[in-house]
Amino acid sequence: NDARIGSSGNDARIGSSGYGAQIGSSGNGAQIDATGENVVVACAGSVIRFRLGPNGCAAIPYHDGKRARFLTLYVGEGGIKAGAWYEIRDGKPAEVPA
Repeated sequence: NDARIGSSGNDARIGSSGYGAQIGSSGNGAQIDATGENVVVACAGSVIRFRLGPNGCAAIPYHDGKRARFLTLYVGEGGIKAGAWYEIRDGKPAEVPA
């Protein structure tokens, strides 16, 4: 519970299932599995896919063809479901198979 996890390498696979974790990732190609309740995820590098737990939120970067942008997501808003895997496609979250 209340873990604070940081990663700066490329192709990181980060997992956390505790409550209230705070996860940061700055490498490229990260796969983030943050299924604990109230988890906060913030990334500065590219993310291949991610999964959040109940009441989780994430700031996921993507490139729109001109510049880097952040997409902020909240479980329970905009169709984001706890426990589902997502990737960013054309600036929007897209659910993907586990």
